[in-house]
Amino acid sequence: MSFFIEILRFMDNILNEKLRDLIDNFNIVTLLLLILISFLYGIFHSAGPGHGKSLVVSLFLKEKHPIEKSLILSALISIIHTGSAIILALLFYFVFTGVKGMFQIKVQSYFIVASGVLITVVGLIFLTFKIFGKDSEKRSVKDRNLLLIGISAGIIPCPAALMISLLTLSKGIFIIGFISVVSISLGMFSLLSLIGFLSIKGRNSILLLSDEGLKRGEIFSTVIEYISILLIILIGVLMFSSILLK
Repeated sequence: MSFFIEILRFMDNILNEKLRDLIDNFNIVTLLLLILISFLYGIFHSAGPGHGKSLVVSLFLKEKHPIEKSLILSALISIIHTGSAIILALLFYFVFTGVKGMFQIKVQSYFIVASGVLITVVGLIFLTFKIFGKDSEKRSVKDRNLLLIGISAGIIPCPAALMISLLTLSKGIFIIGFISVVSISLGMFSLLSLIGFLSIKGRNSILLLSDEGLKRGEIFSTVIEYISILLIILIGVLMFSSILLK
């Protein structure tokens, strides 16, 4: 894990370096390098803890879904994860910069509390669907569950996307930062899509096993799904309680 963290830090430093090079002197080669590094960062970033991998695996092991669903879910998680960072950066830049002193800290704290509450609510809603949902539910309900998974897995803003957005906003080159964030999102999408594809194929293999093997596979995927939902709720509670208890 420490080696993995070091790789992310190394790539984070390169991203910072290329962004500052573009701020000082725009160069198409440097921009292309930034796009490539951002894409690779997205892959490594989504390979780390969280980022919806367990939710993706559990969903596609639990129920039969076409490959297209894995692409849709991967896109939802990636867009929401990086998009929330862009929105947060815009709020900090256009709202918080006009607020001074202690009130600025209070406003930021309120935003963290609101984000924590939202994550907790989403987790509770998804847990409710999970407990009371039926296997015979309609397609529209399944699609809504897919959206809830995408929101709950991606709602915590990507730190790298937030940093890039804030830096490029302050330097007046937000379009370059936006391109970099989109590349990070595409990297995340690529890995999550691969995980979804392998999960769907893995489920097909499980179905070829004996009834006992299939039952174990379903129990395993259900346990993973419940753990993932509970972790989402826990993250939300920790976010707002860490501020309220200060």
